[in-house]
Amino acid sequence: MNKILFIITSFSRGGGAESLLARIVRHLNPNKYDISIIEILHDDIRIEEVPSYIKVLPYIMRADDPKRKEKMYYVYHEPWRVFDKYIGDNFDLYIAFNYMRPVLLLPKGKKCISWQHGDIYNLLEDRLSEERALEDAALYNVKKIISASDNTTQSVMDVHPSHKNKIVTIYNGIDIETARKKAAQSTDIRLKLPSILFIGRIEDNKNPIRLLEVFELLHEKRADAHLYYMGYGNLEENLKEEIGKKKLNDYVHLLGYQENPFPIIEQCDVVCLLSKSEGFPMCLLESVALDKPFVATNIGGAETLSNSHTCGKVIETDKEAVDALIHFIEMDKEKTKQMCRKSIVRFDFDKYISKIEKIFDEVLEEN
Repeated sequence: MNKILFIITSFSRGGGAESLLARIVRHLNPNKYDISIIEILHDDIRIEEVPSYIKVLPYIMRADDPKRKEKMYYVYHEPWRVFDKYIGDNFDLYIAFNYMRPVLLLPKGKKCISWQHGDIYNLLEDRLSEERALEDAALYNVKKIISASDNTTQSVMDVHPSHKNKIVTIYNGIDIETARKKAAQSTDIRLKLPSILFIGRIEDNKNPIRLLEVFELLHEKRADAHLYYMGYGNLEENLKEEIGKKKLNDYVHLLGYQENPFPIIEQCDVVCLLSKSEGFPMCLLESVALDKPFVATNIGGAETLSNSHTCGKVIETDKEAVDALIHFIEMDKEKTKQMCRKSIVRFDFDKYISKIEKIFDEVLEEN
């Protein structure tokens, strides 16, 4: 049995990468792989559920560690020290499940994979030139780079052109039946209709303020519409302030972080995500799995998932976003359901796992 270690920035913040990793390890063949997970930064927001046979190793540091900056220095500049102290060389395959920090901890002379979830164009910024160089050097330790979307693939090719021949694109998958079962569970939250739902961290990259501005324009045409933010983040206070300034308190609602988002997604009319960049957001897959269309910027996977814009719209301008949101609010729900189901079947989780295991086995079998 092959021993596999996933290295992730955090496995305790309730984010999309954490949730996806938990789903993946639950479905990987336990008769083929002895699986362990280690996180660099530990938080207390959400403990991901994994089977008892999955080993979650002691974390490297807490997110609120007063010596975090000092410890993080070693991750960037002397990663072998961190590797020797916390990880060790007794695994057959090492997988960095984010870009940057997990990649830096991949060992030389071992079989390694870098799994990139979002686009990495930010590494082209002058202020991140050192980080870009460090990751580029670390990628010489990997056999394959798994990319979650077309956007991510292109960004890795542009930022690290010398490693482009290692890239394999595997679109994220979703366990459709599990999502629908979780959606059937009870919740005390009841959305007012018609409703638009934002899912994710309330932070700059997700562009929550832009969504509010789009909703203000939409509200002029559909005064009965409501906007819901489901998540937490460092822009919450800014968002509340802007909601008050626009006098939209009765129509814009902050739900906070929800342990089970599925019963809430199932109630909405349309999911909207206007992020500046993304790999392939799980929230879009989840919405379509629950027969809900989406409106999104041109982020990873959105164009493909939209299935020629039948169950989603990729937009550029605020006006396009307003028109698309109204379109899906007013669209016949049965037709929307049919279009969503036609699209989501392509992202079946069993097929997704088969592709992942094939890549793992190829790397493990290499000399």
